[in-house]
Amino acid sequence: MYYGSDLTDEAGIFDLIVNTTCHGKTIKPQNCFVRLVSSPDSVCNIATDFAGGKSGVKLHRPAVVYRDLLKYVLSPFYYTTPMCDEPDTNDDLEANDDKDQINY
Repeated sequence: MYYGSDLTDEAGIFDLIVNTTCHGKTIKPQNCFVRLVSSPDSVCNIATDFAGGKSGVKLHRPAVVYRDLLKYVLSPFYYTTPMCDEPDTNDDLEANDDKDQINY
């Protein structure tokens, strides 16, 4: 496993630099996924799946290759606030299948 993090730029894009060796082991970035883990903002801290941020994005085609370092440029991932988080309504719909009215 390889863990890394980076701050985004003003457009929300971040660069991930991966060293292809770690503690004497070879890392294969093409087998890695990048995903949101945590937000430093206490208000905007609900991970969304916009651009695959919550479920993960597989790394492919590094933007820069230099010796043992690979640099990947990834599209913006987003967090949201609890107020804007889309509620999971699947359970509510299944529970109300026998009723004529569904309340939201």
